[in-house]
Amino acid sequence: MTMPEPRDPGRDGTRARILDVGLRCFAQEGWSGATTRMIASGAGVTLPVISYHFGNKEGLHRACAEAIVEAYRAHMLPLAMAARTAADAEGLSRAGARGWLQRILEALVAGMSGTATGQLETAFVLRELSEPGPGYELLLNELWKPGILLVADLIAAARGLPSAGEAERAAAMMLLASLTAYSTHAPVTMAILGWQGVDETRRQMVAALAGRMLDGILADPA
Repeated sequence: MTMPEPRDPGRDGTRARILDVGLRCFAQEGWSGATTRMIASGAGVTLPVISYHFGNKEGLHRACAEAIVEAYRAHMLPLAMAARTAADAEGLSRAGARGWLQRILEALVAGMSGTATGQLETAFVLRELSEPGPGYELLLNELWKPGILLVADLIAAARGLPSAGEAERAAAMMLLASLTAYSTHAPVTMAILGWQGVDETRRQMVAALAGRMLDGILADPA
């Protein structure tokens, strides 16, 4: 049996520090505005150190996107996979689909984070929506698109439809976008509501409101 090489805490710490500064710089300056020299200065390293860990600016940007996707997977992947299996199976009841949607919304609300890392990741994603960089396709294909299509398929099942159409995809986007008020648009939301953050009581309130929105989306048209 081959034993793994001992980890070098200093090396891992350096990589994490560069990634943290990279997230901040890309979030603040965008892909075109941020430079490796700027990031190296903020992380207290030389340019060759960035090259050693990430190759170049493009590699660092993709690594930032990968870190965000991995954080999402750690929190949501088991639930998302189970919901996708249910959505693809025959015989999912309308009530069953509604239950999966509620669980997804509650998990997304529970993941609202006021940590420094969470805020950096949110700021990075927000910047990518307006100024796509090399990590954009990864976020689109591994994060945004699968999540929206899953919710759309569950909305269709909860409406008793055989498959999701344009209306269900639009509804999924609107439903998920409503939660961005507490994530990507958190500074505006906190200022308007007078909140300093999102504690458990407020998470429960947001989850309940999201459930009411879901009921409205699933209501049979008059």
